[in-house]
Amino acid sequence: MRVSTNMMNTTMYSAMVKSNVSYYETAAKMATGNRLLRPSDDPLAARAIQDLRHSENQINTYMDNLNNLESIFMSADSYLTQMNSICDRVTEIAISIGSGTASQEELAAYAAELDELNEALALQFNGTSPTGFYMFGGNVTDQPPLVEETDPVTGETTWVYQGDDGTRPVPVGEGTTIDAAFSPFDQLFGTGDDIFNTIDDTVEVISDPNSTPEQIAQASDDLLTAVGDFQDAINMQLAELGGRMNMVDDLQLSHTDVLMFNQQLQGQFGDLDYAQAAMDLSESAVALQAVQKTYLDMSQMNLFQMM
Repeated sequence: MRVSTNMMNTTMYSAMVKSNVSYYETAAKMATGNRLLRPSDDPLAARAIQDLRHSENQINTYMDNLNNLESIFMSADSYLTQMNSICDRVTEIAISIGSGTASQEELAAYAAELDELNEALALQFNGTSPTGFYMFGGNVTDQPPLVEETDPVTGETTWVYQGDDGTRPVPVGEGTTIDAAFSPFDQLFGTGDDIFNTIDDTVEVISDPNSTPEQIAQASDDLLTAVGDFQDAINMQLAELGGRMNMVDDLQLSHTDVLMFNQQLQGQFGDLDYAQAAMDLSESAVALQAVQKTYLDMSQMNLFQMM
């Protein structure tokens, strides 16, 4: 086999290029902190990292959903608690009305207060989430669940519920959802004996100086029944809400632990061992310098001088 000057130069040039690539790849790994610059560096590790990142993205989506639910549930808890407080005052007034000892002036004062309490209760009932949807209409979120409608013939105004008993399951884990809807009130409407219409009826009775004691007593009983049913629905929702909030907390902790473990695994597969990399870089630098010096020396010699 003949050995020419060009062959020697080509061989040395290839060696120099290979050493140069090795040096700069090691330097790039040290700059990024990544052991893998391309999947081909370690196909099995690259596939494992890809799977882990996919899992991490999915868990982050679940975490976003959980954080949104946490915000929604905190708002719902505040609205429900305030509604409960208003109902407590309505109960006190109903008992005072039914005692039969209130004067006409006191009844008029109670009527005015009940009007205000009804408006305040409706305001909480039509409360919106931090993202702006109506919370207590079940799966109907784009319109107020409670509105006042006026009969065009009689002119009588009544409160009407526009919600439903639907659910809105939100994915928060593999095969796991949490309902974001609140619909404990739909069964309290439709018969006209809900708390809002009952308060209005009570106001009408106690504001009328011609109402008999029996009518006032009946209005008190009806109001106590309506407010009791409404508070039962509130307390049922608060109890269920507490379970949902506990589930959110548990899943947030669980997902956080999984994410930390996931990141540790990604580090084991992809993070660079800086001590080893420093040694490799030093060896690559020495080899590169040696090849460059040899190539430079050989480029100035002919084949006979090399022999």
